[in-house]
Amino acid sequence: MAYKVLIVDDEKEMRTLLTVCLKPYGYEMDEAQTGYDAMQKLIDNKYDLIILDIMMPTIDGFEVLMNVREMIDKDIPIILLTALGDTERIVEGLQLGADDYIVKPFEPRELVARIHSIMRRAKKEDEKETVNFILHGLKFEENKLKVSYQDQALPLTKKEYKVLVRLAKSPGRVYSREQLVQLEWDDYYEGDARTIDTHIKNIREKLKEVGYTKQIIETVWGVGYQMIEEGSKN
Repeated sequence: MAYKVLIVDDEKEMRTLLTVCLKPYGYEMDEAQTGYDAMQKLIDNKYDLIILDIMMPTIDGFEVLMNVREMIDKDIPIILLTALGDTERIVEGLQLGADDYIVKPFEPRELVARIHSIMRRAKKEDEKETVNFILHGLKFEENKLKVSYQDQALPLTKKEYKVLVRLAKSPGRVYSREQLVQLEWDDYYEGDARTIDTHIKNIREKLKEVGYTKQIIETVWGVGYQMIEEGSKN
């Protein structure tokens, strides 16, 4: 499986250079020109690695880094890319949750070696926590953050995936919207609970897209949602 990398840099030349460096090693590349673009892509897609420039207009790399760690994914590997030889700034980035950094201009072989090292560590961590199971004909592969039906992967966002897996691990248990948010969001605020309805709607629609016709997520009116138990009528 190819790793998917998001490059966040306001300079097109740098994005192109990184793509040229990494594509020969089988990485799939996606690009964001601004911090805002990066946040939108991270909300809508799954990535295995982020290469993030610190110095960008409007929303800089540090702000993107903090938002990713607080609201989207606390574990995704992030490498900071900086033209600053400022030790204090580098330390600040690492303290905010970056996994590594590299200073521009860089030696391509060093960049590739650092990325390989980070992805090996991430893979080992994933393997430690891997739990694969099948429920209602759906295959859950937690090491890949993947749910599939008859070999068709559901195109879930990270939050949709987390909600579906949480429900699937406790069939028959009713979760309130607030519980789902508190259990699956690293940081949350009261208004987040209202988004659960949208995530559930999207999950149901994506199940239909792959030809799945069972109604396995039940709305418990006035309370929340539950995954029905296997063998239940649906």
